[in-house]
Amino acid sequence: MSDVVARVHRREYPEEPQAIFLNAASWGLLPRSTAEAAADLTLRRNRERGFEEEELGAIQRRCRGAVASLLNVDPDEIALAPNTSFGVNLAAALVGRGEVGRVLVSQGEFPANVLPWKALEARGFGLEIVPTGVDGLPDEREIVRRLDGPDVRALAVSAVQYASGYYADLPALGDACRQRGVLFCVDAIQALGAAPIDARAIHADVLAAGGQKWLCAPWGSGFAYIRRELHERFDPPMVSWLGLEGATRFGEAARYDLTWLPDARKFELATLGLQDYLGLARSVEIFLEMGVAQVRRHIQDLHEPVLAWLDAHPEVRLVTPRDPERRAGILSFVPGSVEAVAAELRARGVVCGVRNGAIRLAPHFYNTRAEMEEVASILETLH
Repeated sequence: MSDVVARVHRREYPEEPQAIFLNAASWGLLPRSTAEAAADLTLRRNRERGFEEEELGAIQRRCRGAVASLLNVDPDEIALAPNTSFGVNLAAALVGRGEVGRVLVSQGEFPANVLPWKALEARGFGLEIVPTGVDGLPDEREIVRRLDGPDVRALAVSAVQYASGYYADLPALGDACRQRGVLFCVDAIQALGAAPIDARAIHADVLAAGGQKWLCAPWGSGFAYIRRELHERFDPPMVSWLGLEGATRFGEAARYDLTWLPDARKFELATLGLQDYLGLARSVEIFLEMGVAQVRRHIQDLHEPVLAWLDAHPEVRLVTPRDPERRAGILSFVPGSVEAVAAELRARGVVCGVRNGAIRLAPHFYNTRAEMEEVASILETLH
């Protein structure tokens, strides 16, 4: 554990853990300062009976700014949203406004990154699901080959697959899309906080994420990055009065002027859960303090005890790629009896998940090498 990760770990998680929590792929543990900030804002509603409009606006600007720094983009390209699905649906709506064609996704994608695209079939679009390779992982070579079709309008991928933990080659896929004029849409919820993503470098057009998993933020907090060049090309699929130029001029509210704001705020849907976005801002600031690259190195070090156990038991299948370049935070494997092993792990205080017939471990920066060594020891006794 690096010095900065260790310092943040001590400050934000000072209490002795009651379990070995390895489930950041479902939700992350809230840092203490994140929980305190969100709770304090909530309690102040009654204590102070009012807020200055500037303070509430500053929370949103702080959140957009923190997320923009995380993605290496500009704050005016960030729309705050309650979850990943909002951003994926927004991307699908933007594509649906254009010429009819095909949308590519990989087999094995999480439903939230497939169903909004499938809904476009009612409008004449085609959804093409690219089969995985023999290893069950996305076949990126085949995906790029199919991008050469003349009517491909978008490619939708998860930065990290929810079950296998496969970390996509986003720069290569994004560059292939850019060369062909195909919209590149990224579901980043299983990556951000566990692996660094530069939205410009990967040529993302729309990138969506919720904050509750690897960013360790409150439920109901998330965002979408919409590349600036798309702001004028597409209008929002839903009208929010706060997305309009006259939103803050209450004296003119009854004019009902439908003039959009000139940036990504026009895609935001009215009143936001400000306490959740204050929490998201604080959590993202913590990751900026540590550096996500440092966090990723720590997580990959946490993988090592379990990987060593797997190496000693070749009959147990590792689902997640062994190559560290193709791994982020998730580590999935298939022992002889998945449900029985998972149940025993939970009985011994290990919080983990089961996805697609594999045990899914998702350690984060608040976990320690000693915890993972204990998990490896438990697995040894169960095998």
